[in-house]
Amino acid sequence: MKEEFYKLFNIPEHPLTITDEQEREEIKNEIYQRLRQSIDRQQSPKRKPIARIWRLRYQAAAILIGVCTLFIGYSYYRSTQNTPKYITVKAGKGEVLEISLPDQSKVTLNSATSIRYPAKFTSTRDIYLEEGEAYFDVTHDKSKPFIVHSGGISTRVLGTAFNIKSYKSLPNITVTVTRGRVQVAEKLNTLNILKPDEQLTFNKNAHRAFTKKVKSANNMAWTHGDFNLDGVYFNEIMLAIANRFGVKVIYDPKVFINCENSIRFTKKQSLTDVLQVLKTIQPVHYTLKKDAVLITGKPCD
Repeated sequence: MKEEFYKLFNIPEHPLTITDEQEREEIKNEIYQRLRQSIDRQQSPKRKPIARIWRLRYQAAAILIGVCTLFIGYSYYRSTQNTPKYITVKAGKGEVLEISLPDQSKVTLNSATSIRYPAKFTSTRDIYLEEGEAYFDVTHDKSKPFIVHSGGISTRVLGTAFNIKSYKSLPNITVTVTRGRVQVAEKLNTLNILKPDEQLTFNKNAHRAFTKKVKSANNMAWTHGDFNLDGVYFNEIMLAIANRFGVKVIYDPKVFINCENSIRFTKKQSLTDVLQVLKTIQPVHYTLKKDAVLITGKPCD
């Protein structure tokens, strides 16, 4: 034991006798420092694994946070890349607008009409008629069905020409075919498959549809700036006048709720001309005020 002590602290086995007090103190301090270093060396192996474990945990946590950050960033990037970019086109009041879609299909928008479509078509060509009336002349593509979504119904074609009227203020949506065949459906329920000169009318409240024969050319008159409204209710005539001339039409819908008429007017006729035509088919009075028209009259039987 004694020999180990001398060896540990590098002290000769037979040290010299120290008589100087200062030298004795220096040797004592040196022995103390060596003893402390020896104790630290013996204890450090016990603390080192614990410190190493915590260091590894911190490194693992940092790596995990980095991986999660990269994953979230990549997922966000993929989602933004996969989300199609949409284009919205609106025709103002008193305006008829023609546009071309990415597949070169032609769409004519009536006054106060808004549609939305993807900048690039994928497996299908989905168009959203958000408000108004539009005439579609569709480029044939058997591999990519052309689908127009409007007010709860969808019109599906491959290549054809048809008209859809779907104003939010009107109770009905109408689909009229001029060329080819179209399938009209409400969700998964097929309402009908239309041929040229057939028109489907869908009531949004009752969720019912009926089909009739029409002269589709008359229904397309608006694409040239003219109007040919056959057998329509008073509110539809008022909407056509408001959109065509960009004015606010004020009237009591309850008074004219049962009034059904036909009216025709051309793009050359003024607002006053059209109101005069209206007076010949319906006993009404009108008052013009800058950007508004006040309509009064008696109810229809």
